[in-house]
Amino acid sequence: MSRCLRLLLIGTMLAALLGSGWSAAATPTGLVAYHEPPSLLSTGRQVTLAYALLPGSARGTLFVRNNLQRRYTRLPLSRGTYCPGDPVDAAAMRRDKVCGDALLARVPSALVTGSNLFYYAVLRDPASGRSATVPTDGARHPQRVWIVARFLAVRLGAHGFGHVNTPSAIVARTGPGGVGLSCCADPPGGDGPSSFDVARNGSIWLLDRVNHRLLVWRAGSPAGPGRSVILPPALSVSDFALGRDGTIYVRAADTADQGRGNKSHLYALTPSGTVRWQAPTTAGIATSQLQLGPDGSLYAAQACGLPCAPFGGHVSWVPLTTPAGLPLSAAERSRRATPFEPLPGGLRLVTQLSYTRARFALIDATDHVVRAWSVTSNTRMSGLAAAPALVGGDLVLPLEVSARQRWEKLVVRLAPTGALRARVALADRPLLGEVNLFAPLRVATDGSLYQLRTSLAAGASVAKDALR
Repeated sequence: MSRCLRLLLIGTMLAALLGSGWSAAATPTGLVAYHEPPSLLSTGRQVTLAYALLPGSARGTLFVRNNLQRRYTRLPLSRGTYCPGDPVDAAAMRRDKVCGDALLARVPSALVTGSNLFYYAVLRDPASGRSATVPTDGARHPQRVWIVARFLAVRLGAHGFGHVNTPSAIVARTGPGGVGLSCCADPPGGDGPSSFDVARNGSIWLLDRVNHRLLVWRAGSPAGPGRSVILPPALSVSDFALGRDGTIYVRAADTADQGRGNKSHLYALTPSGTVRWQAPTTAGIATSQLQLGPDGSLYAAQACGLPCAPFGGHVSWVPLTTPAGLPLSAAERSRRATPFEPLPGGLRLVTQLSYTRARFALIDATDHVVRAWSVTSNTRMSGLAAAPALVGGDLVLPLEVSARQRWEKLVVRLAPTGALRARVALADRPLLGEVNLFAPLRVATDGSLYQLRTSLAAGASVAKDALR
């Protein structure tokens, strides 16, 4: 994938990373509205709610209350320009053309109090006679966002490019003769390993795409792979993750499928590489590698992407299997999908990312905010580079930062007090080829940071750092 195409897709996907939840209303004859809730609000701050991608003749009314009230306040929705993200970044977003026309309502600061804000919108288009309620159940199941009395302030300052971290260890390596590498026209930028995972026993697994296999290094033996797992010949695998019971989950296209429709599927393979079951893949653009949730379920993090342009689309965490490793139906995936990342201990991570300000919060099983951080950066935060993690009560955030044509990964570890416990800068994409939009990067539960690196001269390696 060319750098220009990647920049275009990242631009259109940005709004997916600017908020962490979403609502849409759709019936066969109804209106369809794009709405990105501001999931985390500061007490007493005015907020603007927007409903976009509607006909110019559409009108509407917003109904809003906080958890201290029983009755909703009616606010008119009027036409205006909507820029997703924090208001401080509106001018930059207009320059980047991620703003657009929308129906807006400004919620008075007096209503932004308590612990939650509840609201819904009733939309109508006099020209076509169509209407919609967002969310569809209105007052019975309104949109809910959290009101935070105190954010822990984290200031990253200006990022110094060109000072990437030297890894503390190389846990897997093989020379150019031991792994498949190609350069440089098909696909654009070449091809090579595009995904990896770390098993519970510490072994390192690497997807050797060109040679159609997985390479496996024993824990503590980085010099070369101890064995390989041959993949089914008809599968063109782009990503994989390891299950707790040894199952290998792969996202792959079936090159032997001559029928119509999507050729990409999710497969469960045995430890020896034979197909155990096949299920439909998920729609949308993958924003990180396949992940195992804290209960053992397999998840895909994905964005709506270009159909939601210019705003980019919503990020969803979609469970693909049960904790026991059985595939979920499309209906079950949709029902269980959430805009919040599942974390250990029944916690969920709420993410709200803008260019220079990001907000994160841990929500417990009773829907209360456990802890919230407000992260500011003098260098643009262009997205999340991988799935965040919770390590011993600390929040680990793999961010992507950019300035003009320079890009790097910045991984930070935030303490429960708000202190910046660790920060590590990594090369943007130290890979040959760009098969995926995301960079192969994983954060382990013990705080270890792993990154895949490839080159024609050096071959492939997996670097390890400790975020302490």
